[in-house]
Amino acid sequence: MKQQPAQLFPLIKSDAQGLILARLFMMQDEGFGISELAEFSGVSVPTAMREVDRLLDAHLVTQKHFGRTRVIQVNALHELYESVKKIIAYTYGPAAVLPIALAGVDGLEKAYIYGSWAARLKRQRGPEPKDVDLILVGYMNRIEASRAASTAERLLDREINVQFVSNSEWEKGESGFIQTVKSRPLVEIPIEK
Repeated sequence: MKQQPAQLFPLIKSDAQGLILARLFMMQDEGFGISELAEFSGVSVPTAMREVDRLLDAHLVTQKHFGRTRVIQVNALHELYESVKKIIAYTYGPAAVLPIALAGVDGLEKAYIYGSWAARLKRQRGPEPKDVDLILVGYMNRIEASRAASTAERLLDREINVQFVSNSEWEKGESGFIQTVKSRPLVEIPIEK
């Protein structure tokens, strides 16, 4: 399947490539298999393999072989490492950073990015996202959740606007705010318990 051009940053070939780069650059100390990168970026394994091969050709990533398994890791020694990391953090970084930052927040049931960042990732034209709009659903400690969002802000070098709603408020969807959020593009953030 032909990949659509990237919406969050036009110098990146595709959103899949941007998400793969985000996973690798924002978790620089970890290595990932091709299937993990494919799942994270929402593409097939062959597509992820082609994207990784391009990154290997550019020396932005390295690979190690363990039998037939390839483990891919960012090349932190590349001369453009810091520059690429800054671009990736600003563009596709929220998809990789928020699941980690929000992991373990007690009572957090669901998390979504909405607003201009989500709209761009969902292929809608519009203004460049200046911040990240995040809605957290559940009965959580708001101070703990706000600290997690602040950690993500520092890693991404961009503001994260957090809104809190309870499970019942989200499910009923009676408020104008929730109806508006649900009617527009949403990117669900997987929550690791």
